[in-house]
Amino acid sequence: MWVTSVWDEEGVAKGVAADAVTPAPAAAMLASLSGWLSRTVQPPPPPPTRVCGTEGGPPVTAPRLRLRDGRHLAYCESGVPRDQARFKVVFSHGFTGSRDDTVRPSQVRPTSCRQLSFENWMGGSI
Repeated sequence: MWVTSVWDEEGVAKGVAADAVTPAPAAAMLASLSGWLSRTVQPPPPPPTRVCGTEGGPPVTAPRLRLRDGRHLAYCESGVPRDQARFKVVFSHGFTGSRDDTVRPSQVRPTSCRQLSFENWMGGSI
């Protein structure tokens, strides 16, 4: 037998075949095999994060302002031109919204309203 242990001698004394695999080495082999399989099945680490506007990152696709503390605030303008607007609306979206959300046309007159919506500072898209 390829594995010898104290249990082999005890097994022979009890009448068990001497070439039977004992439980301790079999459990150790099973544990090492499962550990090896879990390492091979794990997905690769994610790629490094890319920041908009930096070298190697995606381009900036929205107009934005630089704040005094160095952060950027993206915004979106919609509606009629500034000189034709009778009403100017600043729209702040909720947690699940974005700067591209707009007020429904049924709620305002689209011929006289200009809307400015900005992105949340909490890490929205740019």
